[in-house]
Amino acid sequence: MLDVNRLRVFRAVVASGSVQAAALNLGYTPSAISQHVSALQRETGLQLFEKSGRGISATPTGRALAAQSDEVMNNLARLDGVVDDLREGRTGTLAISCFASAGEQWIPLVARSLQRDFPDVQFTVDLNEQPSPTGPGRPDIDVRTEQPEDPPTRVNGYTRYELTEEPYWVVFSSDNPLAELGVVPMSALADHRWVMDNQDDDVCGRIVRGATRAAGFTPRYSAQTVDHHTSIAFAAAGIGVAVIPQLALGVLPADACSRPIADPAPRRRIVVFVRDNASANPAVARTLQLLRDITAPV
Repeated sequence: MLDVNRLRVFRAVVASGSVQAAALNLGYTPSAISQHVSALQRETGLQLFEKSGRGISATPTGRALAAQSDEVMNNLARLDGVVDDLREGRTGTLAISCFASAGEQWIPLVARSLQRDFPDVQFTVDLNEQPSPTGPGRPDIDVRTEQPEDPPTRVNGYTRYELTEEPYWVVFSSDNPLAELGVVPMSALADHRWVMDNQDDDVCGRIVRGATRAAGFTPRYSAQTVDHHTSIAFAAAGIGVAVIPQLALGVLPADACSRPIADPAPRRRIVVFVRDNASANPAVARTLQLLRDITAPV
């Protein structure tokens, strides 16, 4: 039986194109990489690499072995996922992490559909208004937000999928003159006091701050709250205007109005990270598909 670790090292050299690059990627020394490759060649009785200039390149035999080993390594990754779930006590569970408005609007719909297909699955749902998932107990599915102009976020051990982009709306009291407008220019909010419902340095805060800066002003805040619900209540009471994502609007109080914003129209990108070791779980795959269905353009 082939040594799995040697096979992993061999594949890393083929993928990266050099011993030095594979050593850097794997955290090994170049000499250790060379020793693993030499041992695998002795083990298989095959010439897997040949000299090429100052380095080496895979032989046709080496490339064939690398290609044929894909399925083996994928199966090992699935087995790693099973072991992770057993170690963390997550057998029969689906761990989802998301931001608050997704937890209110989307995840219950996902759970209802999943329960029909997988009646024995148990859900754990946590809010993720915190750094990216790392360490033990990481979620299987992690729904997050990004600034559209930023490069895609990468999280080790996860595959990223884009779901949608979502606009921000402004909420205000029904007696506010803004109610006469169909769409509110961002500059029209410069003379109003604001209600802040996020931290200035989180994703939503940076998106809103960038939009107001583009409109030529800095908001004057009359209150800072801990969530969208409280911000909407404050806006309905006339304490200030609240600029929040459309998904967070929900059902507004009777004395509140909301309008889309333009010039500029702030937006956030919504993405989902799927844990690589859980991707073969049918419930995880179904969750990803349901999230895509929910966020697909109508």
